[in-house]
Amino acid sequence: MAKNDAIAKVIAADPYLKERRAPTAVDQQLYLKEVSFVCPLCGKILRHRGQRKTNKLYEIAHIFPNSPTEEQYERLKTLPRLGSDSESFENKIALCKDCHNQQDYHTTAEDYLKLLEKKQRFLKLTDLSEATLTMGLELQIADVVKRICALHEDEMATLNYEPVRLTKKFSATEVLLKNRIGTYVTSYYPYIRDCFKELEGINGFRLDALSLQIKSCFIKMEGLSDNKSDIFDQLVNWVMAKTCSTSREACEAIVSFFVQNCEVFREITK
Repeated sequence: MAKNDAIAKVIAADPYLKERRAPTAVDQQLYLKEVSFVCPLCGKILRHRGQRKTNKLYEIAHIFPNSPTEEQYERLKTLPRLGSDSESFENKIALCKDCHNQQDYHTTAEDYLKLLEKKQRFLKLTDLSEATLTMGLELQIADVVKRICALHEDEMATLNYEPVRLTKKFSATEVLLKNRIGTYVTSYYPYIRDCFKELEGINGFRLDALSLQIKSCFIKMEGLSDNKSDIFDQLVNWVMAKTCSTSREACEAIVSFFVQNCEVFREITK
């Protein structure tokens, strides 16, 4: 049997490879939202506001090709695959047309793994975001977010605080996140602490109940990812959504308070 015939038979018998299934309109929205409407390979915008459906800037690409050429199959057959088959949500991603064309016809093993890793990251971020959907949050936290937004510079002059616990929670490779959180803790920790003290008992508010909610959400996320930056950002997104706040910075200050307060992130043990 000729080598090409043997490869063709292997491809035909591969249970992962399924007949192409066109994504629905709902699927397309999910793929676009997953990549934040930007091509993950080149950064081009995939959809403009008011853009007509007939003038799409994107295509939904297979990561592992659903009908690979023999050359592609030989190149990629030993590499990991996502999803249960080629038509799984996990094996598709939104790309601009140029990148899709490159991916379709000139895929190297390096290119394939790069796109696969990006998709894995998006899936992790989605898991982290969905982990917050059923989590409650004390309503009074919105009042503290509003107070932070209204703070004037002269009111902050006496608020300096030394975030001594943070150094124990971050490795040497996590210095950017540590410094980012540390800045918020130094500037806002005493103020946020005092705000929560003022609210204690009003309309049933209890800081320990809020702390438990924050910690429960962190534990849920911790089981899905070990990337602290991703966890921090998704916690901030959660607080923004629950408080209907438009100030990401104020919500970052709130989450940083709970990092310092030991509800978020664990101390690294040697």
